[in-house]
Amino acid sequence: MSAITGNSGGLLAVDWGTSSFRLSVLDAAGNVQQQSHSDRGVAQMPREQLLPYLCGEIAALPENARLLPVIICGMAGSTIGLQEVPYHRCPVDPQQLADALARLDSAELNASIVPGLCARNGRGELEVMRGEETQIAGWLAQASEAELGSSWLCLPGTHSKWVEIKQGRVQGFRTAMTGELYALLGKHSVLVQGEQEFSVEAFAAGRAAADDNLSVDLFTARTRVLDQRLLPQHSAAYLSGLLIGAEIRAQRDALDSVAGVHLIGDRRITDLYQRALAGEDIESHRHDGAELALKGLWQLYLRSNSND
Repeated sequence: MSAITGNSGGLLAVDWGTSSFRLSVLDAAGNVQQQSHSDRGVAQMPREQLLPYLCGEIAALPENARLLPVIICGMAGSTIGLQEVPYHRCPVDPQQLADALARLDSAELNASIVPGLCARNGRGELEVMRGEETQIAGWLAQASEAELGSSWLCLPGTHSKWVEIKQGRVQGFRTAMTGELYALLGKHSVLVQGEQEFSVEAFAAGRAAADDNLSVDLFTARTRVLDQRLLPQHSAAYLSGLLIGAEIRAQRDALDSVAGVHLIGDRRITDLYQRALAGEDIESHRHDGAELALKGLWQLYLRSNSND
């Protein structure tokens, strides 16, 4: 049963995360006609202000866009968002995800929220994501038959996701807190001090130094400065290489069965991961995360109306 109603006249696509909000007006072919972006993520205001904020952003659009159906992904479906939407369990394909769209309980908007995904990793621990599933749906929509058959996706960020694709379905995934660790250690530890500048060489040295004992390796970001093997202003770059290198090595065995890794995210972070993967002789392909999120929202909307 379709969770969102509408026609082929266009769509309002909302990517609403913890710290940011993005509203895109899509035309009847799914092309972007207008966009607005702010730092008004769901964690940046009280819950009761979220719906009025969304309605206000839509009211500011041209008249012909205000009545378009709305589809929302990200933390808007979390416990701190517009409305809590249960995670959909893996394995899952795009049609199943589209069928699970949750109608927003509001008479003001014709809107639905994309559910996040959950899975159990190899150790039986719960894994969850919200927002990345929409980028994955966008990637699946443009993947080749061979890629749909078997691929690994990496969506780097605060909580990086490593996603296994089998026969066009999200089979499962694992989470690495690399981005959050980098932020915490960079701001609240002795490992990074003073003004910093990025160094390709320091990043590569960090990646090469990473092994299976990260808690021990981390202190080398400090001792290499004391040993005059690392410039103080390159400590952050070294730390980044160390953390990303450890993340990739933890995933190394699973990657032997695929031709390469598909990196989904912004250019800056996917460039770092591509450098680190190349250092491990692993091929990778980069994809723009924002573009795939829009493609995914459009595809889920079309699929949710395919049986209407």
